Amino acid sequence: MATNSQLTLIADVAALRIEDYNLTELQADIDGIVRPSPDPSNIKNEFRKVAEKELHETPEALAENIRKLRILVEGVEGLHARMDDIFLSAFLRGRKHNVEKAFQCVKQYYDFKAKYPDYYSYCVPSECSVVYDLGHFASIPGEDRLGRKMCGLIPAKIDLDKSPLDESFRMGTTIFEIMMEDPTLQVMGTIVIIDLAELTIMQQARLISPSLAWHLTNIIQDKIPLRVKAVHVINQPFYFNAIYAVFRPFLKKKLRKRIFLHGRDMQSLHKHIDPVYLPVEWGGSRPTFNNRATRTYVRMNEHKFKEWKQYGYKSEVN
Repeated sequence: MATNSQLTLIADVAALRIEDYNLTELQADIDGIVRPSPDPSNIKNEFRKVAEKELHETPEALAENIRKLRILVEGVEGLHARMDDIFLSAFLRGRKHNVEKAFQCVKQYYDFKAKYPDYYSYCVPSECSVVYDLGHFASIPGEDRLGRKMCGLIPAKIDLDKSPLDESFRMGTTIFEIMMEDPTLQVMGTIVIIDLAELTIMQQARLISPSLAWHLTNIIQDKIPLRVKAVHVINQPFYFNAIYAVFRPFLKKKLRKRIFLHGRDMQSLHKHIDPVYLPVEWGGSRPTFNNRATRTYVRMNEHKFKEWKQYGYKSEVN
């Protein structure tokens, strides 16, 4: 069943909790965060050139490497994995078409799902409405100056008394997985904006731990085929160094170089991202940061997660 991105196909719009929102604007926002396709070659010519230059990809190599990767994955004893083209292409592109590295990443992806279900099982709006209500993480319509997709995180909005931290983590990995069905995102990658405004020392103590840092850096760097091209940190408090010190040991050199600290200087952020795509609180012209489009899109595709629950290791993980 194809991934659904069109609101007109929803049987029960009321179930999406979007009655107070203009559906045309909401559809535009959804189109701005994701353009899903079951065909990984369904990208614009300008992005094909990026794929060729950065990923060493040609249409022929893409098709052949998907075939090779599928054979390798099929040979893993006890693993019942997704085999569709768009899923496998994400791992290939995430590893620049090194088939062996992509194969290892697929296995690691399912390893982590089996070993840490509290962090890597699916979290969808119909079952985890409270964590989506917090509105602290979402994809952002638009792109940066290099055509890369965006997502935002506001840790101060996380309320551990309402929703445990592992639920937020599961929500994040759920969103990443459905977004990876966008072939353009696979090629161009994503950037992350982390707004640390109003994050108190008490919240930091409750939210940020070596265990969380390890899981978060692992999932971004090794366990899912997400090409994180930049991390923009804004409004960081005076004790940011203490926060960064928890994450730094787990960060690879490549990702460290992609972290930009802007403080309260929104003009510094705007050198990377056009303000037209940013919410007003970040010096932009869009409405206040919200997860409405992201939440709606995940809700529209809950049937996909029900289907994907069948995949994984059928016996003890090696």
